Amino acid sequence: MAGGTAFPIRNEGPGAHQEQDIRSQEAPSEGAPYAHGPGRPKDIPEVAVVLNQRIIARESLDSSVPAALKLKKRIKRFALDNELDHLPIGDIVSVALDEWLSARGF
Repeated sequence: MAGGTAFPIRNEGPGAHQEQDIRSQEAPSEGAPYAHGPGRPKDIPEVAVVLNQRIIARESLDSSVPAALKLKKRIKRFALDNELDHLPIGDIVSVALDEWLSARGF
């Protein structure tokens, strides 16, 4: 990792996500390239509570993603396969980032 800017990746095969989750719960800072935070802030509500509200104040989170992952195509395929008229990408990103940050104590 040059300069500590590389993003941590999993090189394991299928099921690696579940194994990583278990490892992160057992020893969250062991071998991690990031500092572990003091814990999820108490004033942050659970993501499900927020997303189930009728009116939600929102803010923009602009980002670009690697084209090689074909995320747009995969999201469209998911929506079609599950007969969804509207797939709230912002809600999906909210859940993913909230889980990622919470697992790291932020």
